[in-house]
Amino acid sequence: MPDGESERTVAECLGCGSAYAAQKWPDGTIQPIGTRNGCQCESTEFRVIGGSTPVHREEKST
Repeated sequence: MPDGESERTVAECLGCGSAYAAQKWPDGTIQPIGTRNGCQCESTEFRVIGGSTPVHREEKST
């Protein structure tokens, strides 16, 4: 596992779209919790989903 503290998040498998509770490490590594070999579809590539990436919206002036 990478060094440093991890952040708990939700990640989606890029192979099949399955969602997993995961840990995101400071170096960007995403590791699903409870599995060491990646997804059940055998993919090892994930992306963080949910609220951990800021969404920038234009503010409307009133």
